[in-house]
Amino acid sequence: MTELEKGPTGRRRGRGARERILSASQQLFREQGINRTGMDQLCAAAEVSKRTAYQHFTGKDELVAEYLRRFDPSVLSGVFDRTDLTPRERLLAAFDIPPTTPLC
Repeated sequence: MTELEKGPTGRRRGRGARERILSASQQLFREQGINRTGMDQLCAAAEVSKRTAYQHFTGKDELVAEYLRRFDPSVLSGVFDRTDLTPRERLLAAFDIPPTTPLC
């Protein structure tokens, strides 16, 4: 492997990048909230370039959608799989789903 194939810490770039991005988003979204977490910060935490992040997710909305999808795939998958809505509309629709069980 040449030096050009290695990332900033010497690890091979591209291997597991999507999972590193998702893992970093889970940690940062929990700690700081979604609105306070920027893509630059996510990329730094995941050790990927912005280009790599945008190859896996078209934008922050799509990343947030995947983050939410992992919470409860049985409930949210129907919303996030809709192609008739924009990513932002899918995110908003996720919060319009009636609860299946009482919260108290």
